[in-house]
Amino acid sequence: MNVLIVYCHPSESSFTCKVKDAFIEGLTEAGHEYEISDLYGMKFVPTLSESEYIFDSCQDSTEGHLSGDIAKEQIKIQTSDAVVFIFPMFWSASPAMLVGWFQRVMTKDFAYGDSAKMDKLKKACCLVTMAHDSNAEQGRSHINALKATMINSKIFANSDVNEFNVFDNLASDKREELMAEYLKQAKELGKSF
Repeated sequence: MNVLIVYCHPSESSFTCKVKDAFIEGLTEAGHEYEISDLYGMKFVPTLSESEYIFDSCQDSTEGHLSGDIAKEQIKIQTSDAVVFIFPMFWSASPAMLVGWFQRVMTKDFAYGDSAKMDKLKKACCLVTMAHDSNAEQGRSHINALKATMINSKIFANSDVNEFNVFDNLASDKREELMAEYLKQAKELGKSF
């Protein structure tokens, strides 16, 4: 399977980066091929330009244009069987850069509209790191909001299988123990992908 990994974290020494590496290790062991869109590494611009807005709005799309970086991301999606998002929960949401990726990449006539070109994916998946307990009331509400945003997005709506995995309690006194277990889980998710 060809897998596009959309990775979003500003620090290469983060636990989220280790989750990405463990997942890739599992993918590789299982014989899958992958490509990474490391949004911070790419210095991805998350803000929509006026021209992109015009292109994607209900206005005449001949007035605007699609940026080259967005065309590349759309090609990555089109050449993938699955897309995996790996990111931390920041202030009860995904990082702003990932929000910007969705706003810029999921354009009219690619992800939605009467002439949408995006091919059906076999799978779409999230691997989310989180400081707090996802089963506590606040954690649950944050995860539910994130799921509603992600799972109802154009990528997930256009996928045969959707998965949402949370690695939580990373601010607890069991952090070290949990991290070791979560890295095993991330690798296994890659192997069983």
